[in-house]
Amino acid sequence: MANPFAESKTFHKIGHVTNTIPLKVLPTPRGIAIVSTTGRKTGKTRTRAIRAVQDGGQVYAVALLGKKTAWLANVRANPKVKIKLGTKTVSATAREVTDPEERARAASAYHPIVGWYDYFDYVNFVWAIPTKAKVLATHDQLFDEGTVVAFDLDSEA
Repeated sequence: MANPFAESKTFHKIGHVTNTIPLKVLPTPRGIAIVSTTGRKTGKTRTRAIRAVQDGGQVYAVALLGKKTAWLANVRANPKVKIKLGTKTVSATAREVTDPEERARAASAYHPIVGWYDYFDYVNFVWAIPTKAKVLATHDQLFDEGTVVAFDLDSEA
């Protein structure tokens, strides 16, 4: 059974407090990034922990809620972002991935990374006991249903 609250703003605000705030000061684990966007309405910096995987000069992420995803709306308005990977924060430019070949490359990079945090996310979103196979299947489903975004890292990254 899927979490009936998974698409609520309150659920995501709780996730922001429990995930983003600690990871702003701690190193992000492999498969997680902190993205800082410019708010499309306020112009203020907005920071969010996201599941993201680096592949060379790109970092791939999926906006799980599609057009409801606030960070996606912000990068559509202003694609210049800061992205924290591990302990290093770099500048990047966000863009939606539309090329089928790049999307396949992004999927192959996104799929195999399973960290301890993925098991907690699985429990939070799916409300079931996680296994590695279930987590990987969920990654594929979320990737296929979400909006794939590439963050092109600036040359100094």
